[in-house]
Amino acid sequence: MDQEARRPSPRLASCSRLGLIVGIAVVGLAASALIAVRRPVPTWELTLTDVINDAPDGIATVISPIMQLGSLGGPFVVSLGIGVFKRDWALSAATVVAGAVTWFSAKGIKRLVGRGRPLQLISDLVVREGDGSGLGYVSGHAAVAACTATMTMVALPPKWRPVAAGLVLVVGVARVIHGVHLPADVVGGWSFGVLMAIGSIAVLDIIERRAARR
Repeated sequence: MDQEARRPSPRLASCSRLGLIVGIAVVGLAASALIAVRRPVPTWELTLTDVINDAPDGIATVISPIMQLGSLGGPFVVSLGIGVFKRDWALSAATVVAGAVTWFSAKGIKRLVGRGRPLQLISDLVVREGDGSGLGYVSGHAAVAACTATMTMVALPPKWRPVAAGLVLVVGVARVIHGVHLPADVVGGWSFGVLMAIGSIAVLDIIERRAARR
């Protein structure tokens, strides 16, 4: 990689706390992974899951549509907005690619860690989506939501970035309320998604600058 390619990305340069964000994401991913591989699952995590899952059905219903921002279709919807409103079609395409790679990578991590869903650990859990089976760490919805939001933030004015972050928070909490993830699954997903997005934006910038020099 030449000297120019090592310069900070113009998109990432708009984030004055990039180093802090990366550091928090790395710590979050490492800490959540350490919790996820523990057997048995820590009692405090099961208790916290039970408390969050006990939210009223009305809240679960209201936040369910927001939760879909973390589905595989979420990046496609958001990328269209980036293209239409910001005319940044390169970032738009990168958002789709990053979101899809994050989704399928999360599935690979699930198989590697082999952590079950909350229903396998809490018998009276309320499962509001699916049958509660499968693997939990990391949360694919939390990862995709965090990745997509981070990609979007570099195209948003600073005053709107907390809104994107708030939506990511809702997606993660919703996964616990719906009874399909434990808290560490969500934290791991958020952290993984942020790192995937930052890496994707950096790669996009390098590609664009190399193409401009040709």
